Amino acid sequence: MKTAVQDSSIAAYRALPVKQLATQADRICNIVETRGGDWSLSEIQAVYISIHGGNIQVGTVSARVNELIAAKRLERLETIRSCKVNEDRGIHPVRIPVQESLQ
Repeated sequence: MKTAVQDSSIAAYRALPVKQLATQADRICNIVETRGGDWSLSEIQAVYISIHGGNIQVGTVSARVNELIAAKRLERLETIRSCKVNEDRGIHPVRIPVQESLQ
């Protein structure tokens, strides 16, 4: 495949550690998985920014969370609780799906 990218740029990209190539969705899922519990979009946004720097809009977090829910990597709870960032908001948090135990 031909690209308009220099060979040195392609080589540098291929040399990056896999962790650096993680997508936004992977990073969001990792936040929820490693820290446990359930999360609002604003809570995910705050932790994402503190870990990865830069800025990620809550709309972008929402889009990635919806993708993760569709892929069954996250689930949205039906219960409502207050957001820890925007306390006046009632939210349906997301979490890592609970695995059913084999009997």
